[in-house]
Amino acid sequence: MQLELPWNDSAALQEMLEEESGLSIALTVTDNSRNLLSVKPDGAPERVVVRMHHMFLAADTKTLRALAEWIRRPKAQRSGELLDAFIRANRHRIRPQARRPRTIRVCSRGRCHDLQKLYDEVNQQHFDGQIQAHITWGQMPQQRRRRRSIRFGSYNHELNLIRIHPLLDQDFVPEFFVRYIVFHEMLHAFLGISESSSGRRQIHTREFRTREKAYPEYARALAWQEKSANLTRLLK
Repeated sequence: MQLELPWNDSAALQEMLEEESGLSIALTVTDNSRNLLSVKPDGAPERVVVRMHHMFLAADTKTLRALAEWIRRPKAQRSGELLDAFIRANRHRIRPQARRPRTIRVCSRGRCHDLQKLYDEVNQQHFDGQIQAHITWGQMPQQRRRRRSIRFGSYNHELNLIRIHPLLDQDFVPEFFVRYIVFHEMLHAFLGISESSSGRRQIHTREFRTREKAYPEYARALAWQEKSANLTRLLK
């Protein structure tokens, strides 16, 4: 993004740099926080294209002379060190780049189970409709070695997104078990993350465990999960 500045400032800087470097310079002053300074040949002899962050408009004469030397000889160690020191001292002038919002792809209807339907039922029955999270089937991870365990679900606090492992979308996996996994992740969304007295993050707190055990089908779902034949079939 090019920054609009008073013409005489950038023009005076360009004139000074041309005089000090002995080169013809096409100068652009920017607000780019990723590339603070660059020099490229312009095709014609003794002519270069220079793009620099607007912080250099506040540079003193010593720094500008180092800048001119660096434009003429980009590998000059002494001028490079001076410019690095100037940039470190002027970090406050760099505006952080705005992050692009992440695109969330939500696919809740599976071949055997409809996550959104289960989510809506659980939300009304156990959370009074208070949870506003998204829910989706996750992507099947690339399998490089034989899988020995499986993480049935996850909740991302930043995205407010529940992901359920796609291996649960099979006809032999009972709906009550998928519903329990949905409830488990919705409970994470409901309670959030707390910290212990030592500052450590706590996800499965005492309150979480108490609420989870009060879930009507908790024992049934746990029994299905702990049956080795079911886990073996899922991991295949």
